Amino acid sequence: MVGNKGYRRYLKVQGDHHFAIDEKQIKTQARYDGLWVLRTNTLYNAETVAHVYKALWTVEDIIRTTKSIMDTRPIYHRCNETIRGHVFCSFLALLLKTELERRMKFADLKCAWAQVIRGLDACNTSR
Repeated sequence: MVGNKGYRRYLKVQGDHHFAIDEKQIKTQARYDGLWVLRTNTLYNAETVAHVYKALWTVEDIIRTTKSIMDTRPIYHRCNETIRGHVFCSFLALLLKTELERRMKFADLKCAWAQVIRGLDACNTSR
């Protein structure tokens, strides 16, 4: 714990090279339990920013899934154009996933996303 900057603030030094948990500091910091802070330069309200931030895992999951289906390796970009292209493709994957989920909901189809991916992958390999 001493080597971890985040935990070190909850320790106090007692004598030579002895540490103890600082209960007072833990109680002081407990008022922040369950709270998190987002800082943004947008004009959106706090609720919208929080909602979008919490949905970020969806974007990351889609990118992982897309890379898995396409069997891509890590890509290291050097040019702004390739970075933009990569972001565009990732955004397109997110858009397609969202639209597919919307259509499935409209058609009252209830499938696990992993099952949908396997079905799409089977379509791709059957050519």
